[in-house]
This record gives sequence, C-alpha cells and structure tokens, in this order.
Amino acid sequence: MNTKTTNYKSIFKATSIFGGVQVFNILITLVRSKAVAILIGTAGMGLNGLFNSGLNLIRTLSSLGIAESAVRDISKAHSSENEIEMATTATVFKRLIWFTAALGIILTVAFSSVLSRFTFNSTEHTTSYILLSSTFIFGTLSGGIYTLLRGTRQIKYLAQANVFGAIIGLLVALPIFYFYGIKGVVPAIIATAFGNYLVSLFYKNKIKFQKIDLSWTETFVLGKPMVILGLSLTIINLLSSGIAFVLNVYITKTGTLSDLGLYNAGLAIVDGYVGMVFTAMATDYYPRLSSVIHEETKWKQLVNEQAELVLIILSMVLVLLISTTPILIRILLSKEFLAAKDLIFWAVLAIPLKGLVFVTGFVILAKGDNKLFFTIEIIANLIILVFNLFFYKYFGLEGMGISMLISYSLSLILMLYILKSRYSFEFYSEVFRLFFKVFFALSLCLISIKWLGYPYAYIPEAIIVIVTIVFSLRDLNKRMNLKEIYMNFKSKLKS
Repeated sequence: MNTKTTNYKSIFKATSIFGGVQVFNILITLVRSKAVAILIGTAGMGLNGLFNSGLNLIRTLSSLGIAESAVRDISKAHSSENEIEMATTATVFKRLIWFTAALGIILTVAFSSVLSRFTFNSTEHTTSYILLSSTFIFGTLSGGIYTLLRGTRQIKYLAQANVFGAIIGLLVALPIFYFYGIKGVVPAIIATAFGNYLVSLFYKNKIKFQKIDLSWTETFVLGKPMVILGLSLTIINLLSSGIAFVLNVYITKTGTLSDLGLYNAGLAIVDGYVGMVFTAMATDYYPRLSSVIHEETKWKQLVNEQAELVLIILSMVLVLLISTTPILIRILLSKEFLAAKDLIFWAVLAIPLKGLVFVTGFVILAKGDNKLFFTIEIIANLIILVFNLFFYKYFGLEGMGISMLISYSLSLILMLYILKSRYSFEFYSEVFRLFFKVFFALSLCLISIKWLGYPYAYIPEAIIVIVTIVFSLRDLNKRMNLKEIYMNFKSKLKS
C-alpha cells in the first residue's frame, strides 16, 4: 500500500470516526435537553445555562489556550520518536495544565460574588459559584488527557472517551435532576465534570512516557512557546465571541428577536450537519500536520490530500443538506423556522470555501507563526463582521448567508496569497477541480430552488444528489479501495 493511499485512508477514517461521535453526541444532547426540560422546566434549563456561561467565561480566560496550543508540540515530540523529548513535552504540558486549573479555581472564587451579581443581579448564588470552581480541576485534567490523546493521534481512544463521557454525563445528571429538581443544577454540573474525569482516567493509561525531573523554572521556560500561542488563541476566541455578541445585538436592535432566533437556528443546522469534517480536522489533521511541518514535501502533500478528501466528503454531505433543508427544519425544529431556509441555502455554498480556509489555516498554526496567525484571524473576523452587518441591513436574513459566501471567498484568497508568498505553497489542480465540481452541484440546487420553488425543485435536486454521490464515490475509490475497506469492516463485525 503506497503512502498516498495510507494518508487518504487515515483522513477518511478520522472523519468517519468523529462524524459518528458527533452524531452520537447530538443525540445525547437531544435526549438530555428533553429530559432536563421535563424534570426541571424552562427555569431550571435557564439556570443551568447561566451557570455554564459564567464558568465558560472563566474557563476561556484561565485556560490560556494551553490545551489547543500544546497539540502542536506534543505531535512533534511524538513523531520524533525521541523518548526524552516526548517525556519533557508531556511533563511541561501536565504542569501547565495544573497551573491553569488552579488559576480557574482562584478566579472563580475571587469573582464569585461579581459573577453572581452580573448573572443574576444579586449575590445569592455566590456560594454556588464557589462550589462550581471544583469543576476546573476535573474539567482541566480530563481535557489535558484528551489533548495528549490528540497529540499522540490515538483517535480510537479519543473517540471512545468522548462517547463514554457523554453517556456518563447523562446517567449522572438525570437522577440528580429527578430527585432534587431545580436545586440539583449545581450538583449535576459538578457530578457531570467528575464523571467525565473518571472516564478520562481510564484512557490516561493509554499514554505512556517515562518520568523526567524538571524544575518549575525549567517548566516555565520550556512551556513559554505553548503559553504564547495559547494566549493568541485565547484572544482570538474572545474576539470571535465579542464579534458574535455585537452581531447578535445588532440583529436584535435593527431587526427582531425572531430574526436572531432564526439566524442562530440556521447556523446550528449547518454547523451540526458538517461539523464532523471540521472536528476531524482539528482532532486528527492538525496533529498529523504538526508532526511533518518541517518536512516540506510531506506537509505540502498532506495539505493537498486533506483538501481533496474534505471537498469529496463535503460534496456528498452538502448536496443532501441543501436538498432536504425544508424537511430538516420541520424535523429538527418546527415549520416556524422555515424562514431560515434561504440563509441556510447560501451558507451551504460557503462551506466548501470554509473547508479550504481551515485546511490552509492550520498550516500557519503548525508552523508556529503566531503573529501572522493572530493578524489573519483579526482581519478575517472583521471581514465577517462588516459584511454581516451590511448584508443584514439591506438584505435581511438571506443577506447573512450571502455575506458568509463573500467573506469566506475573500478569506480563502487571502490565505492562498499568504501561503504562496510565505511558504511557496499551492493547491494541486485536482483540488480546484473538486472544488468547482461541488460548487457547481450546489449552485444548480440553489438555482432549481429559486427558479422552480417547492415541491417542483425536489425532482432536479434528487437527480443532482444521485449524480454527485456517484461521482464523489468514484473520486473516493480512486484514492482508496472502497470495496476493500467495506470487506475489512464486514469481517471485523463478524469476528
């Protein structure tokens, strides 16, 4: 089996695994939300959401982005097959994780009354926030174990940990809500975090590295690059959250609260539907890219192979999404949300562009060009904000989808220019061929919808879906033997 076929199989395997995990987590979330709604009502769900939003704010600040930034260093150390380097990197990371956990506890306790007053307009929940500070120990340590699994590319164990963590979280929370009702919100959050931590401890034994002595001074010196990149990622996350907040406020004030609900619902459907591709990239592609980033031929080949498979998988997923949008809205939400369909149609056209932006963006992150990555993220976020504000003002919800299409087009042009000038990187012609194929199919679907309307558009859409899936499977088969993969899967089920 040649290297290219092995790489394609690895990418496809990761996408399939984490796609399955995401579907499972969505189902668990739906079950949990339904059960929680029955057991503690809307007030209880609101209380649960408020507590989690406060904790997430502290978590974003106290984590210093270490869990994300460390993936690159752990991947490099693991691929070097140097036991000392791996042990040193892992030890530095584990100590920094303990530091961020302690920082989270200190900040939560110190600002518990402020959080209570800001969230609930009173200090009556100060004690609750102090108790909830314990979740930073469980959450941060389990997150650290998952980061080590990511960095060492143990995707099978990482997927299992995610699935079992979701199940344990559900099994732990529901009895508490059943017996204590709304008073069980705080205990349930703590118990869920502890349950996830217990699951992660089982998988901790899958990560083996030797003990090594490091002073705290050496730890902070060696961990400085992780912290610097982590802080950049933290600022970017805060910037994204801030831009989302500004946009939400603008929609509410310029339009209606209903528009805001439709916008968020539309994005939730699109993100949930294609999230498996982007989750797989962050979980598998980024560590693999980081491990070969100093070998020019290998990383350039890997980026192109990832781009090809992302486009092939998205082509099948997106034609199904755009063709079944009204049906999905009725199933997942209700007919009241059908007004979001035009937003979804245009947003779907933007997803292949977003896929290529992500594929290329990880290159800069893996290279460790922190300032460049930070600058690009600021520019890209501002582009999205400006276009969203403009298009919503003049074209309403549908304009938000068009804005996504234009924003990601500009972002991709910017990324390709930077990668060409800085790293002499270009996509293979095959990547552009696959991109125009999926974009053409999605455009035909949109034209059918706009020209024929429903239900007449379903006929040409069905033809486009069938043709697209057939050609996409052919493209997949050219890169890996699908029959062989199916036979291997079938034999595993029988054994």
